[in-house]
Amino acid sequence: MVRERDGAELPGSPALIAPAHAFDAHEASLLQSLLDGLATTEAIDTAIATLARQIDRLAARRPETVSNAQSPSRRALIIDTTMPAPGRDAGSNAILSHAAALTRLGFAVSLIAADASAPPTLVPTLAPPAIDFHAAPITPTVETLLRREANAFDLVYLHRLDAAAAYMPLVRLHQPRARIVYSVADLHHIRLARRGFVEREASLIARARKVRDTEFALAAAADAVITHSHAEAALLRRHLPAEKIHIVPWAIEAAKPRRRTPRNRLGFIGHFGHAPNLDAAHRLIHHIMPLLRAADPDIECLIAGSAMPAALCDHRSERVTICGKIDDLPAFLASLTLTIAPMTFGAGVKGKILDSLAAGVPCIATPTAIEGLDWPATLAPCIASDNESLTAAILALCDNPQAHRRTATAGLDLIRTRWSEPATDAALARIVGERRERETRTSVWKKGGAAAKLT
Repeated sequence: MVRERDGAELPGSPALIAPAHAFDAHEASLLQSLLDGLATTEAIDTAIATLARQIDRLAARRPETVSNAQSPSRRALIIDTTMPAPGRDAGSNAILSHAAALTRLGFAVSLIAADASAPPTLVPTLAPPAIDFHAAPITPTVETLLRREANAFDLVYLHRLDAAAAYMPLVRLHQPRARIVYSVADLHHIRLARRGFVEREASLIARARKVRDTEFALAAAADAVITHSHAEAALLRRHLPAEKIHIVPWAIEAAKPRRRTPRNRLGFIGHFGHAPNLDAAHRLIHHIMPLLRAADPDIECLIAGSAMPAALCDHRSERVTICGKIDDLPAFLASLTLTIAPMTFGAGVKGKILDSLAAGVPCIATPTAIEGLDWPATLAPCIASDNESLTAAILALCDNPQAHRRTATAGLDLIRTRWSEPATDAALARIVGERRERETRTSVWKKGGAAAKLT
């Protein structure tokens, strides 16, 4: 080492400087000082490009965060539209349950969302640590991960229409050996068409036809298709090979039977950014509750959920309470006599019904609300179509403790037998255990995305 001002060699030279094995506060401060000194647009752009390359290099060297005593030989990647959160919606509950099931089936599981901006400090709280979450800034986009870990995954699970439409061609390009599973969540075109019919909106029906073509094209291009609904599985099998379609539940924990049942307290739960829920809430407030109050003035109704519009939040009605978003769903359900799901339109399996039954709380619902659930005959009295029949079904359970208890027990039995971890694992095992079809599907895709039409 030499002194800068006169070049004189310093005592103790030469000195050995040990390589850095950590990036601590000192190194971070030096880097920040360097970046703060950049004064021109050109210098800033060069630094951005350089740092981006270094992030990719570091991420490629990053040890796997998934630890498994058996060292899984298979890797699975789950791609969703948004980062899931337990209890936020049925889609989140389903995808996190399936991710956990894949780990039990021997996969090292990674998960990324199209909206990859979830703060990394929050990601580990979303699910068991055996799942490796990817988010910005380490992995800014799904495309980054697919390119960086080319041909690294044995299974790629695409959740919902938007994720499948956006990424299936890229998955085929960068992960050629992966088995692609497309989980429809629910068939969007059914929901759109039914809403268009109810609202007499021709534009929605026209849009539903376009969405239908896209959904069926994506299903045809995937190696396997997952639905939670028996009704939607039957529809898909009319257009696709039956062996490609799989009904897969998600795991829901059933509570113990309640010792005490509150009286005359009804509940409705939903995410109100979802049109079927908002329509059902208005139906409940303006049509069903007046009939119930006329028959029994003591009946009250609590309406809870996220993304409530201002008009609903500000609603004032006798014996109707608008609760907004709730943080403790089990406690809320425990305070109810029963729940109501008066859906006029919609598609797929309704998580709100399953959550209610799992809590030992019966649910009075329309045929649309329970469609695809393989509803047992013991719960048939809980189904009604028109407002008068729904009112009668509600009153029948509120006024008859024995019938209420039988119905609650039947609901718990449904959850324990068909929506359990073993049922979920068995259904997914049938998919991941099959040999991947080797034929290419390039004919299904044209430049720019899915353009195939089923004949």
